[in-house]
Amino acid sequence: MDKSSTTIINSATVASGETTALASCTHIDNSRSTQLSLELRATINAAATGNLFVYIYTSSDDTTYSDTWFDSWEIDNCREVSFTSGDYMWMPEEQITAAAGGTGDVTGWELDSGTWAGGDAQGTVYLENISGTFTDGQALTGGTSGCSALQSGDITAHAIIREYYSIAPTPIYMKARIHNGDVTYDATLCSLISIKQTI
Repeated sequence: MDKSSTTIINSATVASGETTALASCTHIDNSRSTQLSLELRATINAAATGNLFVYIYTSSDDTTYSDTWFDSWEIDNCREVSFTSGDYMWMPEEQITAAAGGTGDVTGWELDSGTWAGGDAQGTVYLENISGTFTDGQALTGGTSGCSALQSGDITAHAIIREYYSIAPTPIYMKARIHNGDVTYDATLCSLISIKQTI
């Protein structure tokens, strides 16, 4: 069995509210595939509130593609906040509340220095479902972990990488489109990669 990786939508900016053209996507030939996954890479603007979407279209001959999508997946808007003075480890999916009034759900984090036990943990926490205001220097509190930390800098864009595993049975040919669900801000460095295993 062989494994291959192909960029099917080259890195590009997807304007606010816009969708990439099906013609700009290289087709995926699944005639000998035993496993397929897709990897989306993108950077969502720090001020954006909308999500990204991937729509998958199918064909039996790579000439005529379906006029509606076969499958789709939604990528939640994700941004990042740097923190200092963390005293407990964040917990996945817990809600963080900022003293400035903002809230967001934890999807992950990175510890750059210090320790949780020492109360001097510094790093970055990744948030989805963000609302309200986050302000440099103000307190961040974990709703489940009880972590208390201080925000360091402004909320910023996060370069996301998301994997999608197609459902079975796999259509012979597939193409995809990326849609930017935010109607105000562009999404940048958007690309789609197919990773497949063939017999």
